[in-house]
Amino acid sequence: MNYYVDIKLFTDTEITLGFVWKKLYAQVHLALVEVRDEKNLVSMGLSFPKYKESAFPLGNELRIFAKTKDELERLDLNRWLERLLDYVSVSPIKEVPSSVNEFVSFGRKQFKVNAERLARRQAKRKGISFEEALKNYEDFDEEKQKTKLPFVNIKSLSSDREMKIFIQKSDNKEQKEGLFSTYGLSNEATVPWF
Repeated sequence: MNYYVDIKLFTDTEITLGFVWKKLYAQVHLALVEVRDEKNLVSMGLSFPKYKESAFPLGNELRIFAKTKDELERLDLNRWLERLLDYVSVSPIKEVPSSVNEFVSFGRKQFKVNAERLARRQAKRKGISFEEALKNYEDFDEEKQKTKLPFVNIKSLSSDREMKIFIQKSDNKEQKEGLFSTYGLSNEATVPWF
């Protein structure tokens, strides 16, 4: 990744940062959908420079990386974000500093954990009834399990459902080339960290 664009988010007394993230992330996702390949992947990745694992929102900055300047120009962010210009500012395309020697990946974490699923698994493993296993999870708080990571609320255009995109940061000692989802995330491919 050699080039990037910074997007700064702004709020006011009536608009929360979470609301701006929701609108911004939806538009960035749509822009990435426009440039996806036949496998539904893109060559551009996202970074959250103010990322903190225990806090929502993800800060007030989004960084989009690409290998070439041309890729970012084709993404045409100003067109996708024109309705949000009161709440975001888009930097010019910049070159990644040559001094960068840290890399991270930002991946989507999907939770498939609920009390019933855990109880079924425990019943099978321990040879007990489902009802007995379920009693062991009476105090299980599914939402508490999920809130350990930052997330962005987004509305799926395909299912018309509200969903949370949980974002997990992983530090890497070296750069790993790869592709990203149309959410700009990958558990494998890295982006520069600065």
